[in-house]
Amino acid sequence: MLRTFFFIVFLVSASSTLPLNDFFAFGSEKGDSTMLRNNTSVGPLHLPYVFPCFDNNYQQIWINSNGLFSFQRSINYYSQRPLTSLNDSCLVAGFWHDYIWNQDNNTESEIYYQIHSNTSISNSTVTVFNKASDYVRKFFPQQRLFKPKMVITSTWYYIGISTNNTLNNTFQIVLCTDEDRSFVFFLYHDLQWANPYNGTYSYAQAGIHNGDQNKTQMLPYSGTKNIIELVNKSNVNVPGLFTFRIDADEINVGG
Repeated sequence: MLRTFFFIVFLVSASSTLPLNDFFAFGSEKGDSTMLRNNTSVGPLHLPYVFPCFDNNYQQIWINSNGLFSFQRSINYYSQRPLTSLNDSCLVAGFWHDYIWNQDNNTESEIYYQIHSNTSISNSTVTVFNKASDYVRKFFPQQRLFKPKMVITSTWYYIGISTNNTLNNTFQIVLCTDEDRSFVFFLYHDLQWANPYNGTYSYAQAGIHNGDQNKTQMLPYSGTKNIIELVNKSNVNVPGLFTFRIDADEINVGG
């Protein structure tokens, strides 16, 4: 039987979106790679440490241009089907929609990504590690001290649609682990479109899904036109930020 978990969402004003300088460090100047234009995914990328997710350990990841992370294969089909219909054992969707990464009318947009690990410490990695530790301490206060060994970041920056080059989305997915505990952070700066097809296809989806155990944690308004309101919602009272622990068989909500 499919189990879907619900959580309290704080309502905030539309003006209180998450500033870009509150994102985890990103950009080419921070050592990020950029996805080639018209690519559907990058991967499999080897991970220097295992990433525990739903009681499974993974050492590879795909970063998919359509707005999600996967650990078993690339996900080249899109959000016309429910996230809950996929059989993959661990999927992390920040804003899953097929029109992500159409850059015909927007040369500013990029998909940045980086795997930070303690095997090679740069100033950027130190900054990212400190922020991940701070997030766990603040939003999971019951947890013992968290010292990440690996942090994976991907930022969908200024992602537009070919039907309207004035509408753009910017969001970030962050995974971090010490090889025992794993956390995911969703950060939303600006969401201006939910479905560029005017109803022909479904709206974007966001959440975490385990197809093996039929467990799903969907974010508010996932699959509806109001998904753009994620910039004004939170499960930790910070507009545009959602935090979860995902290493065990049950999802632990931050707050």
